[in-house]
Amino acid sequence: MGCQCSTFDKHSEARIDLTEPFSEIIRSQINEYQVLLYSKSFCEQSRLAKQLLRKNSIQFEYFELDNMNDDGQAQSALQTFTGKKATPYVFICGKFYGGLKELQKGLESGEFKKGINAL
Repeated sequence: MGCQCSTFDKHSEARIDLTEPFSEIIRSQINEYQVLLYSKSFCEQSRLAKQLLRKNSIQFEYFELDNMNDDGQAQSALQTFTGKKATPYVFICGKFYGGLKELQKGLESGEFKKGINAL
């Protein structure tokens, strides 16, 4: 499966082994990246989340769920994992942080950057 992913504005094709259950793929990705965003290319809240991260000079990776050829399985796994239905899904240091509202609050309070720097 290919998907669009990026560190800031670099675009590359990611390959994922489809024989792995999606929950394991998601867990692996969450643990691989310090800051990870699952988004949709047409979602305004996802666009704003990426914009906020860039504005705050936070390096992150993202996967566009609508560009994955997986019949919605990745988003279903994310919904099960997080209990949240809508994008964006923001993860830091292997843990679910929240969506756009939580990201905005965390950046305003400084909590988000503290979570990243806690490594």
